[in-house]
Amino acid sequence: MARITVNTTGTQPHLYVSTNTANVEANALSVTCLQDITVTNSTGIFSWTDFCSTDINKVTTPADNEVSTNIVIDEEGFFGNSLATANTAPYLGVAGISNDKVEISWRLVLNGDNAATGAKYYEGTGYLSSVAPTVSPDSPVWVSPLTIAVDGQMTIGEIA
Repeated sequence: MARITVNTTGTQPHLYVSTNTANVEANALSVTCLQDITVTNSTGIFSWTDFCSTDINKVTTPADNEVSTNIVIDEEGFFGNSLATANTAPYLGVAGISNDKVEISWRLVLNGDNAATGAKYYEGTGYLSSVAPTVSPDSPVWVSPLTIAVDGQMTIGEIA
């Protein structure tokens, strides 16, 4: 069984966000220093009973998808780069995209960006939410949760 490794050089997960909803690769911001990631495909199920069957009937309902992570905050990625092209993801940063409620395209690459290893990814469009920077006396860095509220369906693919 092939495993998807994430703890060796070149296999770390990558999260890219772009304000260009048609092309995640256009002026993408690489959200770095990810601590953990959870991809949730929460397809709903509607159940009912009727007099025609002795069993419960079920049908799927639309999924409520999201990607959740915790990031270590770096100044440029979080607050943006004023030298980048205006209104792009690198210009706005995570905080600006979330604060301005900008729709994004995103791609989460599970195992590096190497086509030779057949890197797998999820991608779609959505909104950044749940940004909440925090620090404590025994923590040397600021961290923040970050959620991508997926708008519609997630695509699953492989980097070719």
